[in-house]
Order: sequence, then C-alpha cells, then structure tokens
Amino acid sequence: MQGSHTQMGHLATIKPDRALQGMLQDPVLSDSSKLTYTQRLKAMSAKRGQPITELAMQPRVIFPWIQEQYPELAMQKNLVTAVLAALKRMPTMNSLCRQALAIWLQASKELEAQQQARLKANEPSARQQRGYVNLRDVVRVRTSLAKGSRQRLLLAFYTMIPPLRCDLNRVALLQCPASAATISQDDVDTVKENNFLCLPADRKKPAILVLREFKTANSAGIWRRTLPMNLTQELWKSLQAEPPLLKV
Repeated sequence: MQGSHTQMGHLATIKPDRALQGMLQDPVLSDSSKLTYTQRLKAMSAKRGQPITELAMQPRVIFPWIQEQYPELAMQKNLVTAVLAALKRMPTMNSLCRQALAIWLQASKELEAQQQARLKANEPSARQQRGYVNLRDVVRVRTSLAKGSRQRLLLAFYTMIPPLRCDLNRVALLQCPASAATISQDDVDTVKENNFLCLPADRKKPAILVLREFKTANSAGIWRRTLPMNLTQELWKSLQAEPPLLKV
C-alpha cells in the first residue's frame, strides 16, 4: 500500500520509542544531558535502522558494532553512556532489561579501564594525533600575524599561559585600578560576569584573569592568575587596533 512504507533509517524518528520515555521524564537529569543522549541514541537508531529499545536490549550485538563503527574510544564511551541512561530509566524493568543493563555496565567499565590505561601511558588518541600541532609552529604563526589582530591575541592566550579549558570568547574586560594586584576577593565577588579580565590603567602593570565558570570549576575552584607582561601588551595592542564598545 502506497504511503505505508517507512525507510529503515528513519524508523526511530517516526515510531515512538519507550526507551526514551523514562529518560526524558526524569526530573533529575539535566535538559542538556537529555538532549545529548537523545541525539546520540537517535543517530545510532537511524544508522542501524532499529528502534532504540531494540538497540538497548541487544548489547552483545550492538556493543561490538559500536566498536567497529566508531573507532574513537571517547565516542564509544559516549554512546554506551547514552544507552545506559535510557536503559536504567525504562518504564518497565524486567529480567531481560536487567540482563542487558548488566552487560552494558560491563562494557562501560571496560571502556573506562582502557581510557585510564591510555591516560597513564600518556598515549594520544587517534583524533589527537591527527590534530597535533607542534607548539613551535603555533608560535611561529602567532608572530607572523598582524600585531593587534584578534587572531594573534587568541593565539597569544593559548601559547603564553598554560592551556585552559575555557571559552576565552566569553571573558569580560573590566577597568581596574592602577594595579590589578590590589583587587581583593570582595572586589571579585561583586563582579557579575563569571569570567573576566582586569586590565590596570597603568600599562606597565600586568593584567589579571579570573575564571569562575569552566568545566572543572566545581573541583578546581576559582582560577585567578596574573598574566605575563608580554601577554598583557598583546591585549593592549589588540584594544588599540579594535577599541571595545562600551556599555552606556
């Protein structure tokens, strides 16, 4: 009958899937996690041409398939985590669900062990190896860029101080006293922006970078560092080339 045929690759997006119901209704799980897990599960479902529930209930078939289709260890772990998030919250947890859950949990432990072993051996992943660039080459590119350009400033922040797990595009620039070093913790607490740079009026004094919102902030606490003078000067040159728009 015309109109009744459904392409296998789109089955999960058309047919409601009970594997997602419990996960999407869980008030403890954040909206961002729900969205991420759902996207990953639907991508697998479309690629396999199977409903998500079937994927979750076939760990002995699907886990080897994941390892074959996704060579990156991190991606394998992400997909297994998404399956676990759905399977743990299945509306009806019967004996078959518990058996599948146990196998997926073991798969997750195996991947975690592989990740830890790689970290201890300091072995870069295949993706990291493909994207590796020698620091000397980055510095060479930085010095070749026009002074005051945004590109040069960004590379200066990534090469003149230790690497940061932070989006430097979301750092506010604040006017400060003659010496940024005089800023107290009370001053920091009054700043509304989570991440900010304090640039002193005296251009011979270094700037201070304060980060309160980044991936490991809960365990690492507030990151506060005095920037080296060469980086502070790069910042001044950039501001001279492109003066910021001030809020009135």
